[in-house]
Amino acid sequence: MGEDDLNLGFKPQKQVIYNKLLPYNEHIGQEILEQICDIKENLAKAVILRDVRPGCIHWVAKLSRFIKLYGLCFSKEDHILLVKLMYELAVTFNQEFWVMAKFAQMLTILLKKKELLAPGELILEWRPLYDLYNSLFYNSYNAIGMLMLPSNAEGVVESMVRVCRPYFPLGSTSEILEEVRPMMCPFDMTMQRAMVYLELFLPTSLSPEQAEFGWKLWKDELLGIWNACHNSNFWFWENSMFWLFSRMAWHNIGYVDWEEHLPLVFTKVLRSFRLPVSYKKAHVGKGDGLSQFASAMFIIANLGGGSKTQEHLDRLFKSLESYYHPSNSGPWSRHLHEFLNKLTLLFIRRLHRERYKKPSWEVEVTPDKKLTEEEITTFVRCVQTPTMLTMFSHTGTHDAGIVFHRLSLLRPEIVIPPLLEQLYSSLETTTEPHRLTASLECVVCVARALVRGGKHYPEGQRHAIPLLLQTLPGIDPNDIKKCMVTFQFIYTLVTLVPFVDCSAAVEEYTDLTEIEQEVCLQTTGFEDFVLQFMDRCFALIENSTLEQITQLDRETEKMNREENMLEMGLSSTFSAILTQAHPQIYQAALQRLQTFIKGKMIEIHVAGKFAANMCRSAVKVNPSEALKAFVPGVCRLLLALTDNDEVQNEEHLDDELLFNLLLLSELVRCSGTHLIRYVPQITQVLTRTLHLKSREGYHLAGSVLRYLLKYLGITMPEEYRSMPQQWDVPIADSLPIRHWGEAGDTHNLGLKWVEPGDAEEAAMTTLVRTFLTPELTLLHQVAKGEKEVSREVLQQSLAITLDIILGAGVALPHWDEEPITLIDMAVKKDTYEFIVRKRELCVTLNSERFPSNVRKAVADVTLDLVDRLLSQGSDDTKSLCRAINIYHGLFFFHGVSKDDFDARWKSFQFIKDALANKLARNKQHIRSLLVERAVLHQESRMLENSVRNITATSKAIMGSLLQLSTSQYSEVRSKSQNTLNQVFQCFPYSYKLTLPDLVTCLQVDPVENHEQFKGSLYLLLGRQNKSLMVRRDWESLNMVWPALIASKHSEKPSIIRLMNALSDAVYYYMELFAIFHQISPGVVKAAEALLQSNSPKVKNNIVTEDARTLACEKLAQRGNSNHDLYKNLVSKLVNHLDSGTLHWRTHNMALNLLGCLIRPDVTFPADGVRAFTCSLIHDNIRIRETSIFYMPWILKNQKRKHKKIQINPYNVDDVNNVPVRIIPGDSRPDNLWMQYNSMKKIETEEHWEDTRYVEKTYYGWYTWPKSLMIYAPPSQQPPLDRKREELSDEEQVVYDFFMLQDNVDKLISFLSLEENKERDNFNTRRFWMFKGLFRNFGDTFMHVLQGHVKRLVGETQKSSQRCATEIITGMIRGSKHWTFAKHQALWEVLKPILQIGMAKVTVETVEDWGTCMATASADRDPNRLAPLMELLMDDPLRASEGAFNGSSRMYMLMGGLGQQEWRVAELSHRLLEYLRPSLSHPYKSIRDRLGSVLTGIFMYDLVLPGGITSRYPSSAEFIDYILPQLSLLIQESDSSMAYDCDSDNMKCGSSFSLSQDMPPSPPQPNNTVFSEKGVSSLMNIPNSSLLGSDSLTKVLNSMHISGASQISLLSPLSSHLASLEPPSLLAGRDNKDTLKVSAKMKLRDNCDISSDVICEPINVIPSDSIINVKNNIHENHIKSPANGFFGGSEERKITVRLMNTVCRWLVGQMGRCYNGVTPEIYRFLPHLCKLESVDNDPELRGNCVATLAVISQALVLPARIPVLMDAITQVAKSSWWRARAAVLSLLQVAVFTNMFTILSDEKATQQVQELVVGLLSDVRLEVQQMASTVLSGLLHCKFIKAEDKLLGEFTSKLQNGREQKRRQKEPLKAQELLELHAGVLGLCAYVSAFPYDVPDMLPQVLVTLSEHLNDPHPIPATIKKTLSNFRRTHHDNWRDHKQKFTEDQLVVLTDLLLSPSYYA
Repeated sequence: MGEDDLNLGFKPQKQVIYNKLLPYNEHIGQEILEQICDIKENLAKAVILRDVRPGCIHWVAKLSRFIKLYGLCFSKEDHILLVKLMYELAVTFNQEFWVMAKFAQMLTILLKKKELLAPGELILEWRPLYDLYNSLFYNSYNAIGMLMLPSNAEGVVESMVRVCRPYFPLGSTSEILEEVRPMMCPFDMTMQRAMVYLELFLPTSLSPEQAEFGWKLWKDELLGIWNACHNSNFWFWENSMFWLFSRMAWHNIGYVDWEEHLPLVFTKVLRSFRLPVSYKKAHVGKGDGLSQFASAMFIIANLGGGSKTQEHLDRLFKSLESYYHPSNSGPWSRHLHEFLNKLTLLFIRRLHRERYKKPSWEVEVTPDKKLTEEEITTFVRCVQTPTMLTMFSHTGTHDAGIVFHRLSLLRPEIVIPPLLEQLYSSLETTTEPHRLTASLECVVCVARALVRGGKHYPEGQRHAIPLLLQTLPGIDPNDIKKCMVTFQFIYTLVTLVPFVDCSAAVEEYTDLTEIEQEVCLQTTGFEDFVLQFMDRCFALIENSTLEQITQLDRETEKMNREENMLEMGLSSTFSAILTQAHPQIYQAALQRLQTFIKGKMIEIHVAGKFAANMCRSAVKVNPSEALKAFVPGVCRLLLALTDNDEVQNEEHLDDELLFNLLLLSELVRCSGTHLIRYVPQITQVLTRTLHLKSREGYHLAGSVLRYLLKYLGITMPEEYRSMPQQWDVPIADSLPIRHWGEAGDTHNLGLKWVEPGDAEEAAMTTLVRTFLTPELTLLHQVAKGEKEVSREVLQQSLAITLDIILGAGVALPHWDEEPITLIDMAVKKDTYEFIVRKRELCVTLNSERFPSNVRKAVADVTLDLVDRLLSQGSDDTKSLCRAINIYHGLFFFHGVSKDDFDARWKSFQFIKDALANKLARNKQHIRSLLVERAVLHQESRMLENSVRNITATSKAIMGSLLQLSTSQYSEVRSKSQNTLNQVFQCFPYSYKLTLPDLVTCLQVDPVENHEQFKGSLYLLLGRQNKSLMVRRDWESLNMVWPALIASKHSEKPSIIRLMNALSDAVYYYMELFAIFHQISPGVVKAAEALLQSNSPKVKNNIVTEDARTLACEKLAQRGNSNHDLYKNLVSKLVNHLDSGTLHWRTHNMALNLLGCLIRPDVTFPADGVRAFTCSLIHDNIRIRETSIFYMPWILKNQKRKHKKIQINPYNVDDVNNVPVRIIPGDSRPDNLWMQYNSMKKIETEEHWEDTRYVEKTYYGWYTWPKSLMIYAPPSQQPPLDRKREELSDEEQVVYDFFMLQDNVDKLISFLSLEENKERDNFNTRRFWMFKGLFRNFGDTFMHVLQGHVKRLVGETQKSSQRCATEIITGMIRGSKHWTFAKHQALWEVLKPILQIGMAKVTVETVEDWGTCMATASADRDPNRLAPLMELLMDDPLRASEGAFNGSSRMYMLMGGLGQQEWRVAELSHRLLEYLRPSLSHPYKSIRDRLGSVLTGIFMYDLVLPGGITSRYPSSAEFIDYILPQLSLLIQESDSSMAYDCDSDNMKCGSSFSLSQDMPPSPPQPNNTVFSEKGVSSLMNIPNSSLLGSDSLTKVLNSMHISGASQISLLSPLSSHLASLEPPSLLAGRDNKDTLKVSAKMKLRDNCDISSDVICEPINVIPSDSIINVKNNIHENHIKSPANGFFGGSEERKITVRLMNTVCRWLVGQMGRCYNGVTPEIYRFLPHLCKLESVDNDPELRGNCVATLAVISQALVLPARIPVLMDAITQVAKSSWWRARAAVLSLLQVAVFTNMFTILSDEKATQQVQELVVGLLSDVRLEVQQMASTVLSGLLHCKFIKAEDKLLGEFTSKLQNGREQKRRQKEPLKAQELLELHAGVLGLCAYVSAFPYDVPDMLPQVLVTLSEHLNDPHPIPATIKKTLSNFRRTHHDNWRDHKQKFTEDQLVVLTDLLLSPSYYA
């Protein structure tokens, strides 16, 4: 549609094309102009007149409706002005969030089509959006939950930012970086915040010429951080960073070179699937991993242009092939399927962007990077293989279908043939139903490409008709799923293929291809297919009768879910067939249908509906023929059957009459043009049947009337064919097979509408007057008491009335009454009525008794009737329910049902997505879908007309519904409540009309009037967040909340549940809404610009100054009025609380309601504060908990603003040296002053007042902010020494309560009680309360709390110590702004208390004390906390205390130090020196804790690119210190060597004996493998091999469950905090209650760090079982170090303990620190590989296994691969066979989890292959077998590139062995046997590498192996095991696999292990 089509006078931005297809399209242009002018004028004036709510909200809703109906159908100028206005409205801070969300969502819609506006045409500043996001989600009020934001808040704002991002100014990137970089401290939670900001705000779609101002400013910097912090599995900011990289790659395809980063990216992608690859089943936690969508986006963006991305992708899928197989499903399957889905989705998007998308301002792909045809083919083949496996997975069929659909758009000739092959083979067997349904589902997804044919896959068409015929047996009543999938398959194919016999075309056309000729001849089978299909359906109908259902005790005659699905599938499929059928085929089908139906007596509930639906389909497609065939006969039969009085009075009619009524009700569902001639006959039938006594009878007659009226007035298309051509077009002019699957042309759709005319309107009027007037007369008489009728007659009359309303609704205008004003608006309300047909329909009554308006007449009568029934206390619930349905129809039904429309829209979207061509886009939908979309567009316009104003009659109906909602019967109440809630939802502010009456209902006695009270509560509760309890209106809340609290108490469980639900509704769904409103000048300016716009020009664009002034005054008045209402509401609630008459539940509810009124912007009244303080010492525990919950909000509300000042960080220590570049780290001269320095203790007031103390720990590590704001000295802060009279009224209430010793005594006694032993932990709410007290009032309350704290810490009860920790933490955190004197006095008190507490700590309270120290230390300058730091450092492992106390003190110490992050290097050095002598501590709990502490010490040893070495202790130096002490563990004595050297005379531990002729093993110097030289070479890896980035970093943040309220604490905390628990968030408001304090710490007797990293515990097998089972060792096994036994000297025991500590440290270090496995750590491999098999020390063995598990699964940077390989190679040469086997296991996992990085190093790749192949010839069988297993894995994932060469080597080994065997008639020598067995193991590895397919070389490998079955032991056993596994894994698809074998090979294979019947 262009400008000329609509005569708009401007070029529209984007239109809804379907408006052109409407029958009245010539009027659309004028409609658009009128609407856009109205919207512009009223929206702009609403802003100028300060009417944001409801004015702006109302007209923004109308703008949304406009866009839905017409698209962005306004000029570019108006588009820009609307965007600017919405932007200004959205970023306004001082309005409620829900209002801002409306504007944000509208802005998102306006900017969604970003190609319409270029960045040069629109500029939106980033700073207001940043400030908005920051103020909402990183606000101190939000941290404790006071902002009360909805759950979708973050998503709304983020969506808005993303659409605005392309329009940020050019310099925004540098400004954003300047703002965010200071937050980039990897050890702090703000790193996550920084990455969220960068990912959200940084623009990446700048043009290549502007890249200098965009991504080039940050790409290398962030990539450097990403590489340095590569071990980020536990760090949730990596995903945000990778999203940014992916987005940048996507927007700049061809402009950014990512090749060097591809190996690391693919390695991380592989790891993100969380596959079950582990070292000895010790699974290491891998965090969340990368997003599948971001990974796919990055990969697709890098394809093409000679990139290795496709090569990596091929190898990735080859590695994952086994995990895609259906037999290997698990938790990872979801990630794998999602990856395939996203990969193909983005590939289609990219190709569309390159080839089909219209050029716009967006960056184009460079020509050299554009995808070539060959690259597309390669991609399709790559993705096809895993998708073929996925399709048979029980959870992946749907995803596979979607992927196949996309691939078929690219290469149908590659994708479709394998699917057809699978389908044909599945159709041949009936034993695999899942295989058949999966194949059908996937072929359905490629159906359009299949039938379309075309140059790429012309042979596809020849499969369509045979498939239709072959799938007919799938219509099986015994298998519903198969039946439904078959219906779906047939429906899809039929929708695409017109059923026309084209066989004549073979003679007509001379240019037909061979395939076209074949297809033309096949089309003769269409008629046969249709008739066979119908026969199948008839059989289904006969098998579906209700009588045949075996469930004899069926409770209802309604269809169950399966029957409903069958009905839908049958009717839609048959309808599609007839729609597509040529008239000749249609006639044959109609005749067959008529034959089946004639004379049938079918029950009406299941089979009857199926049959009637088939008739409806026939009528819908060709009304003239079908009506002629059925209606006269049915009407005659019905008249004959009802032609006697007996039938009229029968309650149970026979099936023949009922079935024919059902049939007639379906037959009338066609266009009124054809129906009109049969109206007289049908009217006769209705006259006879509408008043049948039988309920079923009159309901079916009512359905006939309803559908007759509906279809007489409906506007509908003539047909839904897939071809626009008529059937009478000769085949010579148009060959139908060339139009199969063709897209419809929206500009030439050939759509013809059937609209009702005068005759139809007259018929409707006659029907309504004939049948409605008598019913209204009867109902009126009953309502007035003039006539008494039975309830059955009343129900019948109401049913007929309802049927008429629902049938003729489209022609029944709304009653014409004056609308009721619900709320004042500064601008007019929209009353626009859309055109929905060329001529309006109007049906009226002509009775003197009733109004001519049908709706008004029915409403009046129904209102009187309901009043009569309710006043009489009638129990006729059916009549009341029908009356409610009539109300609903009167309100909402105007021709289209919203529920029906939504269901059809959903179905349309599903079919559209299944058949859409997303590659070409541009509405490439089939014609029938376009027609359906036009119909839905027409109906959506009708729905918009259905919502009218509220009038007096509407109010009366709402009053009646309210009465019904509180009536006696639950069924009536429920239905009425649903209808009334729907009214509230559709008519804004309509609830105000019912509130007074509803409040009155709350005042009744809930015992005497239980139902009425209960109904009132349900109405208040409403629907989720639409509850009347949380309406954003102060007047309404003033009515509802006090009334609810004042209601009388009831102990009935249902009432209690409802009251709790109402309280919860307020807590969870109450949102902060404004009291005072303000409109910024920027908003008004944007509105004025819109008002003055001239395209088009509005009628009145002037707003007078007087009007503006008056509007400002009204706004201020409204604010004051709201404030008065707010205070009044608080006062009312407090009065009820003070009355003392409330039940405790109601009291608690009132407190909850009162708490939700505590706001950040208005002072909470003193009365309200008093209510909470008094309740702190209430006798009821729930009330106390509620009060404590809200006290932090009150204290936050009373908090005075603290002054901040700006300082220059470079001048603090007179450095004055501003670095020219960013130097991250802790050793810069300009940030040394921030770090802890014990030499500069604060000892004077002057030092305390110095402006050098920064509380936030992240400042300064990476860089400084442009303006560093810190708190001013305490002397400049609000005074703390205030007298009572200096306090505000609100503060005085708190002061008075806590100054009274009795109150405090009682409060502390309650707080120190044990409430719930399991959940009774450190309570964050209590801590916040005490913190607020000490922050707001200074040390005023110290004297009343000091004694309690001292007493509590001395007690041993958990609850007492927990209470003390909460108070102490509050004191320390609340004293941040205290003066020096007060600070000194505080610590004089606290020091002895803390010393007592630390000495008295128990197992139960250690967590609380750890949380106390960490929380107290959080967000505080360490120098100001020097007393606490020194107290914690004071001899934690003191000899005078036991191991538990020592462990606990270390726990507390690291809690305190961990919160200081990088600022306490001095303390870390002191601590490390202090701990060195204790590293081999005799107590396990101490050693475990030491491992954790060491992790905390070394985690900050991180160097980012461009950074400098950290001041923290170096892990490399520590390893140098440790390793020499461990050398004892790998030194071999002569005795130990005697038992483990693999010489000819040693046979222990081997599964097979070597010949006596075996030569001695190669000599080793000093008779050891690990000589001193060898060991030292490993231990002295030069430090020069370390990169700048190879350092350590901080541990994962942990979460804390606190106290009874289980509030989550999100805070940075070091990994040394033991056994961190997973997060547990209280649903609802508490998930906003975050505080940056330490997490909960848990002390265990066992290891605490590996439990964070190792997901499954290490099960240590007892040594005896290892001897006898695992290693098959002889009875006379000798306990020696060689066989894993350690004992002996004290020195060795000390060394073993040291090793345990080191393992604990290494697990934490590698698992928690950014730097992962540094090169120095590999120096421990010899120790670990030997000690992991010790048998008599389970602790050491478990620790070593855990450490090796972490090493094996750690990410290895490319630069560190040589070091890893050198270490592995050294261990592989060890004389200890167990070490060799262990290192192979490690290598297997390490290679898989780092595959792409290792493959990027050719030398390392070769080393891996040589090492594994070399160990195939190991002297130890276990090592050989392990090497074979590893080799098969390497082959399987295509790690080894030269497969054929390696295979040749193994084959030649075997050939040489056979030749030697033939030449020598004596047994093979041991070495020869080893080599021969190595060759066999190599070939076995090839067989095992392909568990689900048979490559070309595999048959010969199997034959070669069979030739060695008679070789010496153990070769036969190895081969048999391999062949057995081959049989097992290839069994399911052997029919396909055996095609790869020759007959001779099959004979050989069969003779080996398998019986002949197996392969028969």
